[in-house]
Amino acid sequence: MRVTVGDIAKVLETLAPRELAEEWDNPGLLAGSAGREVQRILLALDLRPHVIDEAASLGAELIVTHHPILFRGRKNLVEDDAEGALLCKLVRSECALIAVHTNFDSAERGVNDALAEKLGLREIQSLESGMRLGSVNPTQFRELRATVGQRLGDVVRAYGDPAREIRRVAVLGGAGGGYWRIAREAGADAYVTGEIAYHLGLEAMDEGLCVMEAGHAATERPAIGLLKDGLQNALDALQWNIIVMESSQEPFVGA
Repeated sequence: MRVTVGDIAKVLETLAPRELAEEWDNPGLLAGSAGREVQRILLALDLRPHVIDEAASLGAELIVTHHPILFRGRKNLVEDDAEGALLCKLVRSECALIAVHTNFDSAERGVNDALAEKLGLREIQSLESGMRLGSVNPTQFRELRATVGQRLGDVVRAYGDPAREIRRVAVLGGAGGGYWRIAREAGADAYVTGEIAYHLGLEAMDEGLCVMEAGHAATERPAIGLLKDGLQNALDALQWNIIVMESSQEPFVGA
């Protein structure tokens, strides 16, 4: 059976429904033809020049990223700026691009479920803005910080009393600093997110919430593996002979 980029987009819609996306977001098919035949798909956190090279080396006709491009309107397609150069490289590669962003953040089995599971949370609940809340065995904040560091990589910054007992933890991958009050009002003792502004972190701590800033990419990277498994399982169930691969590249690699 001939499977197209458009067919894959429809399957992704079942995993990360478009209606879950924030109004300002730009998910969906962003480059390439919906009619292009697909046999291999590469998943990545971001579209980067080395990811396009990786897709070409693997023979992938489609790249699916978490973070979209083209947030701001363009009036030309030239290589005088970073995004223009990236787009031109993508077009020359003849590889299509689909993004699943805030719709995948909030989706069931999406970014925040992946993060909650990576940190070993139990009895996971969904909160506003895609946040997840779960329980842990009673532990001191310093011990929770060590666990987060082991599972995600070094914690960028922690706010709170190291000896504070933690039982309930809220998580929101990526730039979730502005949502800390949701975590506190839901009864969380600690909040793990990718980025939080310095003064917001102090404010949250002063109002009784321990906070960990664990890195934007680090808090979202676990979801790429979850998306890979979910997409591959969905394609296998349709008996489509498609190979789904996860990028081995880190975002912070030279262009």
